Amino acid sequence: MEAPPIDGVSHFQLRVANLDASVAWYERALGLTELRSDPGRYVALQSTPGRFRVVLSAGGRAGSPGALDHIALAISDIDALTEWCEHLTAIGVPHEGIKANIAGQSVDLFDPDGNNIELISERKPDQRSEGRMT
Repeated sequence: MEAPPIDGVSHFQLRVANLDASVAWYERALGLTELRSDPGRYVALQSTPGRFRVVLSAGGRAGSPGALDHIALAISDIDALTEWCEHLTAIGVPHEGIKANIAGQSVDLFDPDGNNIELISERKPDQRSEGRMT
């Protein structure tokens, strides 16, 4: 029996040390907007087209990002990824620039709690070659 289909990502929920600082970072760095909140407990943010949500919950410890390795957000192409780099630089969000990886090209940035947010433009299947990047 096959598993029923999954429609996509609903949300990511992160425990953060400073709820207000983290909300401000996600709004400023990624352009997310508030969907709903319970003051002092959590804030749900969503992307502009509403394709995913990030829920930030109080109760995290500073310097302790937890078991999450990273969140990867899909970016349409290298031009859009370059625009993201320009945006992040303009607003003073540190990043390491565009780097090639096994799936395509990406930019890594870190929220106030050290969680890695990867913006990635993945190569299309016809652009991949076995075992190497092109």
